Amino acid sequence: MNSMLIVLVLIASAVSEKCYWNDPCVYQYFSTKTPYDAIRGDIRDYDKPENCEAVSFWSMHRHGNRNPGDSDIKAMRIVAQLKDQIIKSHESGKGQLCAQDIELFRKWTWNETVEVSESYLTGIGYEELYDIGKRIRQTYPKLLTGSDKDYYFRNTNEQRTVVSAVAFMHGLTDGTNLKVVADDVREKDDVIRAYKNCDKYNKDVNGGPTVNREIEAFVNSAENIAVRNAVQARLGLDYQLTLEDVNTFYEMCRFYRSWAPDLKSPWCAVFTTEDLIVLGYKDDVRHYYRNGYGSWVNVRLGNLPMKDLYDTFQAATNGSSRKITSYFTHDTMLDMVYCALGLYKDETSLLGNNVKHDRLWRTTNTAFSSNLMFVLNRCEQSGSRDYSVQVFINEKVSDICPLSGCTWAEFQKKFQDFTNADLDFCSLDYPEPLGDIHPFMDGRSSAIAIKGTLFLLLLQFALFLR
Repeated sequence: MNSMLIVLVLIASAVSEKCYWNDPCVYQYFSTKTPYDAIRGDIRDYDKPENCEAVSFWSMHRHGNRNPGDSDIKAMRIVAQLKDQIIKSHESGKGQLCAQDIELFRKWTWNETVEVSESYLTGIGYEELYDIGKRIRQTYPKLLTGSDKDYYFRNTNEQRTVVSAVAFMHGLTDGTNLKVVADDVREKDDVIRAYKNCDKYNKDVNGGPTVNREIEAFVNSAENIAVRNAVQARLGLDYQLTLEDVNTFYEMCRFYRSWAPDLKSPWCAVFTTEDLIVLGYKDDVRHYYRNGYGSWVNVRLGNLPMKDLYDTFQAATNGSSRKITSYFTHDTMLDMVYCALGLYKDETSLLGNNVKHDRLWRTTNTAFSSNLMFVLNRCEQSGSRDYSVQVFINEKVSDICPLSGCTWAEFQKKFQDFTNADLDFCSLDYPEPLGDIHPFMDGRSSAIAIKGTLFLLLLQFALFLR
C-alpha cells in the first residue's frame, strides 16, 4: 500500500468516525435524562448472605422515563423547525454532518403526543419500573408470600410517580395472588417530598441566588461557548445559533434518543462526545446546589427517608409483618438521600465556570427509574439468630455495607442517629450549623462513584488520543 493510499484510508476513517449513524459506541450518559439501563446493575446477580433469608425490603425510586415539561416542549418545538435548514445546509455543501445523519433528519418527525402529555410517564418508563419489580420478585420470591397488608407503597401526586408505582407493583406481584395498592397521596409528605414543606429550602436554596449564579457562570463559560461554536460549524447554518438553541438541541437529543429502540436520535448527531460531556455538567451543577452538597439544608432533608428506613427495619426485627415498603418520588429527593448517606461527595465544590471532569457528583446517578434498595436479612449462625442489612444503589452493591451485609449492630451504629431527623431547621430564622456531622459525613466516597469517575476519565483520555 503506497503512502497516498494510506493517507486516503486515514481520511476515510476519520470521516467515518464523525458519522453518528455508524458510531459503534455512542455516548450513553445524559444527566437526569439517562435511561435506566445505561447505569443499572441487576439485583439477581448478587449472592445472598449465607444462612440468611430476606424478611423486609425497603426502597425509594425515582419515576421512570417521562415526556419533557411545558417549557422544554415549547423551546423544542421552535428548534425543530431548523430541521429543514440543517438538511438544506448539507445539500449546499455546508456543514460537517455525514450523509446518513442527514438522512436520519429527513426521516425524523415531531412527536405530537408530548404536547398533550407534558411530563407524563412514557411506555418505556412503565417498562423500566415493571422490570425492576419483576427482578425483585425473582430475587426474593418468599417476600411475596404474605397477605396484602404486608406491603406498603406510596407516591407523590404527579402522574409520573403514580403510574411508576402502578408499574412497579404490577411487576412485583405479576403471577401472584396479591392485590396491592398504593396508599393515598399525602398533602405534606416528609418522607418522599420533604423539601416541599421546608420554607428554608424553598427560599434560601431552591429560590436562592446560588443556583442561578452558578448556572449563569456555566452558560457563559468558555467550555459552553466553545460547544455552541462547534455546533454552528458542524451544521453550517446561516442562522446564528444562540446558547439557548444549543441547550434545546441537547434536550431534543436526550429525550428523543431515550424513546428510540436503538437509543439514537439525529439531534445527537450535532454533538461530539466531548460536547455532550460539557453539556451534562450543567445539570450536575444545578443539582449540586439545588439538591446536593451545595447546601447543608439538602443534607438535612435527606435524613427524613432514612429515619423511615430505620424505623421500618427496627419494627421488622420486633415482629412487624411488613415485608416490602417502597416509595416513588423525584430526583430531588434521591439527591438529598445520597447526601445524607455521604455518597458521591467531592472534596471541593462544583463551580459553574470550570467543568470539573474528575467529579464524583453526577446526575447520572439519578437517571430515570434510579433507586435505593435496602434488604433486611434474618440469619441463623451456630444456633443463634441475628440480622444483616444489604444496600444496593441502582441494583449495584454499595460500599455502605458489604455484599455479605452489615450486621444489625453495624447498621444501628450507622443509621440510628437518623431517628432524630425532623424539619425544625426549615424555619427561616434557623441558624446555619457550624458543623453538620452525622454517621455518613466523613468525607468518604462511594466505590461506585469512584468506578464511574475512572470510567469517564478513561473515556476522555481515549477521545484525546483519537
